[in-house]
Amino acid sequence: MLLYMQKLGIVIPCYNEELRLDHAEVGELITRLPEVCLCFVDDGSTDGTREVLNKLAARFGRNVKVLLLKKNGGKANAVREGILSLLQLEEIDFVGYLDADFSTPSYEYIRLYEELLERKRPFAFAARIKKLDSKIDRKPWRHIVGRVISTILGFRFGLRIYDTQCGAKIFNRKTAEIGFHNKFTCSWLFDVEIFLRLKAADMLYDGIEAPIRQWKDVKGSKLRITDFPKVIRELIMLSIKY
Repeated sequence: MLLYMQKLGIVIPCYNEELRLDHAEVGELITRLPEVCLCFVDDGSTDGTREVLNKLAARFGRNVKVLLLKKNGGKANAVREGILSLLQLEEIDFVGYLDADFSTPSYEYIRLYEELLERKRPFAFAARIKKLDSKIDRKPWRHIVGRVISTILGFRFGLRIYDTQCGAKIFNRKTAEIGFHNKFTCSWLFDVEIFLRLKAADMLYDGIEAPIRQWKDVKGSKLRITDFPKVIRELIMLSIKY
């Protein structure tokens, strides 16, 4: 019954997700976690995303919160705005975020939440590690970029983290306030910036990195191989700031 003793708020950033948002996964989350609050952040979408989110809010009532941003500010800003909005709700004990395409399935996110509660840790995040009992469907170039980032982070910052970029993370209120209080320097690597802030607060290694059993690269991802130079630029920016 651990799941029902705490209340979780999950931010799902949305930019032109009218056709990619998986309604079945949304329903699964709410069915399995009756007290969950899903905060959908419409990041200035130009398609029918807003209408889709309003229908979800009408269908699921108190379990769905919709935050509308007038201009597209990027995923980092959308996630931060959603987290800060959830932290204003006193009943929320944990906050996290999840991609709108549910590349991390809802049941994997719930398993991550259960592990965090059972081990009594302040935060947890998923790692896409290929093992015999896992099914990680990831484009080769994305895996290579991820390993390059992790290698640089380990060398430059001493971060002992395998997968910083998986979009499935959960934080208690204290770690969320540290990780999200200030605006992010980065857009693509804001996850890394969260870890660096927690490291500066001497809290990074209180959390857990949990391998997930299934992850799929959903068609239509906003990240493309041509964005790699932007990632390198942001790594340089982080090196200067931290």
